[in-house]
Amino acid sequence: MIEITEQQILSLAVNATAAANGKKISQKGDFVKLERTSDDTLYVGECKGSGKNNYITSADYIDKANPVFRCSCPSRQFPCKHSLALF
Repeated sequence: MIEITEQQILSLAVNATAAANGKKISQKGDFVKLERTSDDTLYVGECKGSGKNNYITSADYIDKANPVFRCSCPSRQFPCKHSLALF
């Protein structure tokens, strides 16, 4: 499993509020499903949100120096709080 520190998450966040909201989501246990590939290059989570359907968020670590985040939520922040919460 990839080692992610809180400092790394904070450096990825667009602002402190996004990081704090991601931490709340993680601590509340809003993920109903978490998966990762055996080679630790892709992490996927299904997260409860304010929308009708759960959000699907992922982090692609094929290039470990430049992870790619995706989320089905409507947020304009990138990475969004769901992506930050995944870690």
